[in-house]
Amino acid sequence: MKKCLYIYLGAFFLLAVMVACSSGKDPKESATEIQETPPSVSGKQAGKLIIHLSEKEMNELNIETRKVSSAVKNYSILASAVVFPATNHVSILSTPIDGRVSAILVREGQLVRKGQELFKFESLVFGNLISEYLQAKADEKFQTSRMERMKQLVEQTISSKSELDQALSDYQRARTASIASVAKLKAIGIPDHEIEAMSSAEQIDPSLKIYAPISGSLDRLNVELGQSVNAYETLGRIIDLQKVLVKGYLSPEDSRFVRAGDTVRISRRDDEQNKLMAIVSSINPGLDEQNRSVVVNIEVAPKNNWPKPGENVRIEISTSSAVEVFAIPLKAITYDGNEAVVFVKNDDAVYEKRFIEIAEIHDQYAIVRNGMNEKEEVAISQVFSLKALSRYELISEE
Repeated sequence: MKKCLYIYLGAFFLLAVMVACSSGKDPKESATEIQETPPSVSGKQAGKLIIHLSEKEMNELNIETRKVSSAVKNYSILASAVVFPATNHVSILSTPIDGRVSAILVREGQLVRKGQELFKFESLVFGNLISEYLQAKADEKFQTSRMERMKQLVEQTISSKSELDQALSDYQRARTASIASVAKLKAIGIPDHEIEAMSSAEQIDPSLKIYAPISGSLDRLNVELGQSVNAYETLGRIIDLQKVLVKGYLSPEDSRFVRAGDTVRISRRDDEQNKLMAIVSSINPGLDEQNRSVVVNIEVAPKNNWPKPGENVRIEISTSSAVEVFAIPLKAITYDGNEAVVFVKNDDAVYEKRFIEIAEIHDQYAIVRNGMNEKEEVAISQVFSLKALSRYELISEE
């Protein structure tokens, strides 16, 4: 019995050793045997990830490509803009002294011409200025007559030279006071012909008249008849619509490409067919405090009463790059982590996954600094499908 037991134990031990040896193969060797490269990826060639498409994949994906060109001469920058009255084509109406509105001679929306009378004011300050002017003119006239008479008396040795000197001094003071009174009237906007008429008129109208400084339309009326107003309080506004100012708001990145003189197309947001052509007049050097954008100023003559101040419009600036660069559509770019990637067409069925360095990003395209060559073609459709196929290469290497 013992002998049989020993035989059975020896046979079991031998069987266990044989099983252990059969399962002792190298794990790496086994992994190598079962690993299989996907049919759409051939692996890296010379450090590049090359993707081969089968005829079925080519037909299903139908990838659209676009050729890359260097030295971008002309490209467009789209931006939002707001219309404002143009410089020297808008005027704020105000009165330089306190007073009460005694007459309003225009209404909102009315066309006015330069020099047209718009308002009348009753003002104690204006009355005092007129009184001061008339007194100064009368004193000047008297001192002029006195000086001439004194000259004759001195020539006849009736009066002394010192008396003539005193008369000359009094005349100079009267003359200075008269000039100062005229200057005060001019400072509040009284024209020369009205000042001259004051000294000869039997009755003087004490009403201060406000005239239109420019021709245009009365856009705003801020006072009522009989209202008391303070000095330099706004009475209204005149806008001359022969020219308006369109302010476009660009990102700091886009503004680097724009220069004064670039061509601009202005269009409505809801109607891009009707466009108004203009040029960039100037570019503000700093960022706008409200929206942190660079302001581009465009002066343009409206067409068919459009655009009008206050409107929101769309602008398209045609400009050019200062250095040789490559422009790639944004839809051709995807990302692998934080790195930008495009798929470059090598053949109808062969694409190369390539990392690129982006210098600037615009609304519809990106400016590429490194990673592209002239006349290469990049995929602009099925980019995510190509990206998914490229993932097989990473799986096959693990």
